[in-house]
Amino acid sequence: MNLYLEVILDYTTDRHAATRQRLADHGIDQLFIVPTLEDVWRDNNAEQQESCDEKLCQEAHAILEAERLAAKEAVLHCQVVADELKLVKQEEWKKYKNKYSPIPNTAVPMETIIIPSAYAMNKLCKGEYCKLYYFTNRGLAKDKSSLPSLDDDALMLMKSENSTHSFIALSSTKAKASLVKDKALSWEEVGQANFRMINAMHQCEWADMRVQMHINLWLTIETHEWHHNTSPFNKAALLTYQACVRQLWHRTIGSLASFDLAILNPSLLTKTRDELVRNASMAQIASMQQVCPLPLSNPLSNIYFHFHLQSHSPPNFPFVVYSA
Repeated sequence: MNLYLEVILDYTTDRHAATRQRLADHGIDQLFIVPTLEDVWRDNNAEQQESCDEKLCQEAHAILEAERLAAKEAVLHCQVVADELKLVKQEEWKKYKNKYSPIPNTAVPMETIIIPSAYAMNKLCKGEYCKLYYFTNRGLAKDKSSLPSLDDDALMLMKSENSTHSFIALSSTKAKASLVKDKALSWEEVGQANFRMINAMHQCEWADMRVQMHINLWLTIETHEWHHNTSPFNKAALLTYQACVRQLWHRTIGSLASFDLAILNPSLLTKTRDELVRNASMAQIASMQQVCPLPLSNPLSNIYFHFHLQSHSPPNFPFVVYSA
């Protein structure tokens, strides 16, 4: 019903006689009764029109708000779908990075391309301990002989030394197949590996302070006076020292026992050298006893053998084997 099309009532008819009489009873002149009723109708109609207009305005506003919210929700839904598709695409790029990696418009380089194994780079990206072997020529050649594959990401059930079983990445088992410990590397191989590992640390966004610790450690080792010493034990002690302290440094990170890797500990270095001398001497004694075992019944009770090792251990370092 449109209130603007309403027609004013005819208050002169018999239908409204009772209404006119009530107004007359209240002392209103007959000449003003009909005009008064018409004015009252106009006032009521105007009030109803205003109320209706307000209601229609509220309904229109509600419709516009609902449309706005629906449009906003549609935009958000489209954004969510786009983000999900982008995430799926990123995961696909990450999984098949060789397929989506950009190719620069350059010729084949003349210099040697150094590509460490995925296992070694993964260890460095996590900030974990990684052996130098993976960055030596031997380690790089070993990894170069087998192309990376998606199978390397597969899990393999392995049995540990304590007879427990666990799943480890196939690439990890491949990397450990021909592993050489750091202390068993030659000086040449350590020189090959440390520079390459430093570059890999930068690629994996290691903190500059930690990278500098490793640089200072290897510089200290290479410039140490024992490096140019004639004793093989002194040289071996330097390699063993850097291998042990670097592994210990990783194990103590975040604990109260953590330390600065670059600060050389002379006492520990000397202790390392002495242990190498002692182990070598014990191995030599065991070897001599296996090759030339002394008879149990020897008439000569004072036979003894002296073995002198050329080292910086105390002079006249004797090893005596007495017969029974």
